[in-house]
Amino acid sequence: MSHKSIVIGFPDGFEPLLLDLEPDVAPLRIALVIRSAPAPGTPLLLLRETIDASVYLGCLIDASGHPKTWLEIWVQNSDHMAQSFQAQLEAMSNSLIDQRWSARLDSFRKLDRRALIETGWETLHPPPAFIDLKLGKLIHPIDPETNRAFVLCTRDDRLASAGLPPYTTSLHRYLWNGPEIETPAFVAVTSQAPTSSGVKTAAEAFADLLPFNPTGGFLLVRSFCPLKLSDFADILAGKSWPGFSCAGASFDLGGAYSQLEDADRIVQQGAHLFAGRDGATGQLREVFHLKMNLILQVLVQTREAIRSQQLPLLNLSAESFRVGLAHTGAGLPFFWTARVELIDGSSALALPIPTSDLRYFLPPALTGPSVYRPQTLRALTGGEGELRIRKVLAPSAEGICIEATLASEERLAIAASDLVHIRLGLPSGRVDLYGYADDSAALATGETRIRTLPQRLPDSVMTALEEATGTPIRSVHFEILPLLASPCDMYAAAVIAARILLVDEQNSLSVAVDQLLSLAQQLSTQYDHERPFAERLRAIADSDPRWGAALGPHRLTSNPGRRDIASRIIPSDLWWELIGVIIRFFPGTGADSFCRDFGDAPPLALDAIFEKPLNELEVLQRRSRSMVVTDWDQNLEIREAIAEVMRSYKTVESPSEGILVPDGSN
Repeated sequence: MSHKSIVIGFPDGFEPLLLDLEPDVAPLRIALVIRSAPAPGTPLLLLRETIDASVYLGCLIDASGHPKTWLEIWVQNSDHMAQSFQAQLEAMSNSLIDQRWSARLDSFRKLDRRALIETGWETLHPPPAFIDLKLGKLIHPIDPETNRAFVLCTRDDRLASAGLPPYTTSLHRYLWNGPEIETPAFVAVTSQAPTSSGVKTAAEAFADLLPFNPTGGFLLVRSFCPLKLSDFADILAGKSWPGFSCAGASFDLGGAYSQLEDADRIVQQGAHLFAGRDGATGQLREVFHLKMNLILQVLVQTREAIRSQQLPLLNLSAESFRVGLAHTGAGLPFFWTARVELIDGSSALALPIPTSDLRYFLPPALTGPSVYRPQTLRALTGGEGELRIRKVLAPSAEGICIEATLASEERLAIAASDLVHIRLGLPSGRVDLYGYADDSAALATGETRIRTLPQRLPDSVMTALEEATGTPIRSVHFEILPLLASPCDMYAAAVIAARILLVDEQNSLSVAVDQLLSLAQQLSTQYDHERPFAERLRAIADSDPRWGAALGPHRLTSNPGRRDIASRIIPSDLWWELIGVIIRFFPGTGADSFCRDFGDAPPLALDAIFEKPLNELEVLQRRSRSMVVTDWDQNLEIREAIAEVMRSYKTVESPSEGILVPDGSN
């Protein structure tokens, strides 16, 4: 690797924009990367959006303004959270968003603290920030009348005195110039924020400025991994990488990344342990080992993220992961430095149901189907109906329960583990009830018997429920919430593994997943608890050559000339054992699955479901490593020679022992 390849720089038309206003504080500074040339819209370079943050491209620069490494700068965005959970806005608040931010920070610290650059703005609200294009700098707005800086107002009492929604229990945010000012000025900085007399919106108050962090939301700075997981899997298969581009410009990332744009050069310059014409077989075994390692790292990162927050992710896909490559000394294979990073945390919202032993989680609003999501995650069933309260049961220490009948226009498919959320209006106000369906009663089409979980309710609500007994309550809103937990993420991990291992020019991801699920179905229909899983899988694969054609080791490489070699030199038992582990990732596909269904996880140890598959993958990884670092071809030749000798002998049984003697027929 040349010295020149390590150096990074800004493309023409781009420059750094410092995050703070004190240029002499430190020789190393955090900066945003912005477009310096005039162009419509914001000059910021948006990398991606999450459910509660906008992530921008940044860099670490020295005193001369030269970039040393690329960063991603996260800006808290409460408007995104409101859009993601439109149906559950009453459960959302700034306090909850701030708590989730802290949980994500803790998760990132545990996953890889080296990737974090902690500034203090992760836990303390920074001053609101806007971009002044005329000055070419980031500014913190000041109230012109009092000459005091605007800051985020988190004082519920002062917001209430101004007739504005509180900070802690709403999603609205306001800047103010208090607290010392007797009649402070307020500026609404979130979408749909109510404004009372004298309160301006951000667009009115700061008309000449572009927003960067207008709400004073928390910031988070991490190292930037530009290489997508799927791109790296394709590079291992023999493809080139087009490089990283943003806002129509290509960025020279330096280091190992600068050598990925030419597939032939990758081989020649030592990315692999094996190279050259004579290294084809060794290189394919190496690719198998490295791809298996990617799957292992994906599973480890997923488990650790779930363990740290005890929340399922519910948004996992190949896009959730990036791969970092380290600089190596001359002649060392840098593919072996590949480090998988999970770039986001959980998007699940936990429902507060203290009287249930189970934990229920809401996914964010989903935009259409995805191959990474099971059917149960694609849409939540809900609507309006009529509720008839049959009786209010006697109170217990945990609260009261009601028995009721929910009537809708069509029969609802409600599983035994599904939670039914019912919202009804009573004279005392709105009430949210949670319960399960009871299918033991004979009911008319479109009716479902519901028994609610114990809930502690105010006396006025209990009285209103008792008075409503026997009277139909119309226009009741209901939702059917399936029991979704970490097995949803294991399903996504299976799809990610298929993307790494089985996708090529002839095999799309959807086709690969369908083939795996078909094989899982056949294993389920031919289940025999007396035969080991691996034995049953090999019997099915060997009985029909179409399984090998669809899911065989030739999928490892994009080079047509190497596919036959891959089929010959990758040990079939090792390959099919790996395929078997991936098949068992899919919940509920049969008795062999690691999880019975999408809720099959300990409520207080959601990460525990990953232990068994990780143990099995680690065993396979050790076996594949030995295949790479030993002379496997020579081992095969020796084994075949021994087998040939053994075939030339026959065993003569005696009362005491079996004796090998030459077979005279040879």
